[in-house]
Amino acid sequence: MNRRTRGASTAPVECSQCGASDAIQIELTVSDEQTILFNSCHRCEHRWWMSDGSAIDITGVLDLVRKT
Repeated sequence: MNRRTRGASTAPVECSQCGASDAIQIELTVSDEQTILFNSCHRCEHRWWMSDGSAIDITGVLDLVRKT
């Protein structure tokens, strides 16, 4: 099963940890209209975030969403 939002590609999302192809991807708009992608694997429950094509850690996500 592949779930994505807002017209994103229909290609399967592959888990960066276990390689399963049934991860979900949710597009989030954060500060300054920047978009990040939240990914979650159904098989191993690994979660990861992407911004501008690169992986970011939770600290980076929190910095982006923190109100100043």
